[in-house]
Amino acid sequence: MAKDSVVIIGAGMAGLTTAAYLARAGLDVTVYEQHTLPGGYISSFARKGFTFPAGPTSFGSNGVIFPILRELGLDTQCRFLPATHQISWGEHDVPLRDPRQVARDLAERFPAERRSLERYFRWVRVGSDGFKEMLESGLMFGRGVLQTMIPLLIRHPLFPWAVWVGRGQTNRSLHARYFRDALLRQLLDQPGYPVMSGQNTLGMWAAYFYDTWVPEGGMQTLADLLVRFIREHGGQVHLGKAVARIRVEDGRAVGVTLADGSEIPARWVVSAADLRHTCFDLIGREHLPPALIAKFERARPSEAIFAVYLGLRGSPELDRALERFQASHVCFTCADGTFIRLALLSRDDPGIAPPGQHALFAGRLAPYRDWEALKGDRAAYRARKAAVADDMIARAGEFIPGLRAHVVVQDAASPLTYERYTRNWQGGTAGWSWDPQLTPRFKLAQELPLKNFYAVGHYTFNPGGVPTAMITAWYIARKIVGKERLC
Repeated sequence: MAKDSVVIIGAGMAGLTTAAYLARAGLDVTVYEQHTLPGGYISSFARKGFTFPAGPTSFGSNGVIFPILRELGLDTQCRFLPATHQISWGEHDVPLRDPRQVARDLAERFPAERRSLERYFRWVRVGSDGFKEMLESGLMFGRGVLQTMIPLLIRHPLFPWAVWVGRGQTNRSLHARYFRDALLRQLLDQPGYPVMSGQNTLGMWAAYFYDTWVPEGGMQTLADLLVRFIREHGGQVHLGKAVARIRVEDGRAVGVTLADGSEIPARWVVSAADLRHTCFDLIGREHLPPALIAKFERARPSEAIFAVYLGLRGSPELDRALERFQASHVCFTCADGTFIRLALLSRDDPGIAPPGQHALFAGRLAPYRDWEALKGDRAAYRARKAAVADDMIARAGEFIPGLRAHVVVQDAASPLTYERYTRNWQGGTAGWSWDPQLTPRFKLAQELPLKNFYAVGHYTFNPGGVPTAMITAWYIARKIVGKERLC
């Protein structure tokens, strides 16, 4: 076994980022991924010339993704296209261009709430502007807190006020405080996750207004770019090879056992997999302190979704209907009050659909418990999946008249689909629950004193998402490289 050998479990964005830094530093790195594609949620699949995202339809850099790509020298090898958002209900459409415009447009539909809208979106403007600059300063990388915050407070003197307003609040409590109209509260509750802290609400608005992107060619482009980088620097990425167990001897991780029984020794083991799966299944409860087990039992994952992917045949009628997309990403409230998300994927990146055709995503929250009982009944599962997909297409048709007649490609994913392909507990979409009452806080160095083992990804730090996955990888890679240099 080489002194500097590292095994990484999972080729999602956390695992690939960790591997990229360690391979560049000259360590002997091997990544094992149970799926046949790298990327985890940040991957794509193709159907008859259409390319669809397997997970999120866009993401924010949050002052993390782009700096990491620049540091690795990859920023010029992948083009990122800006994506935009809107809120829609009935015949109403409000694009989310900037806080003042949104307050103005919503006030035209809710005139009795004009002053409240001005107050709320003043808070959003002050908070999101400061939040955006704070993230872009390099603060996430631990660079110069005082040097960052002092100039920021000079330029944004009301930023502390915005932080104070959101302290101890959630998106829902803030909207209940500002607005009396139930429909308006509902419309503003829907973007992002169902319950988020006040700070995360500001982060969401900052991302919606200034910082939403898609990689040209589909999400798979970014994962494939990192895999090439790892291999070019001597690392290995094995797809379709699941890890069954992390080998532990005398309180130290010494390697892994693959699902095929192969034993792989390593000086360091890094898990980028779901943290609950890592601890309960790969390490084993017998190696976990009771307090950590209890914390996992109390924790809840982020919400799962049901998604429908549609390839659409173009026509003059459909093209006119699609003009309602003033932005590519829509939060749409149906006639019965049900909320769905729509993304006209080919609006941002026409190359992911054949010429003259369109790629569309439709999704909604789907409680895992509604699907769990179908695990052992394949026929019932298929019937339920088909029925929910049909309902989703009907709901999307409220926004896009004539939609169903233009469908030439159709696929769907349930919470069980996401759980199977990503191994995320209960199909959670972004780490742990974003509800501050349910979000666990982990300090694994103290709570799991397993030598030569690290965990990375959005289960190790909150809130979840691609930036969290990559920044945790950045920190752990630095720790491993630093310890190797001391040897």
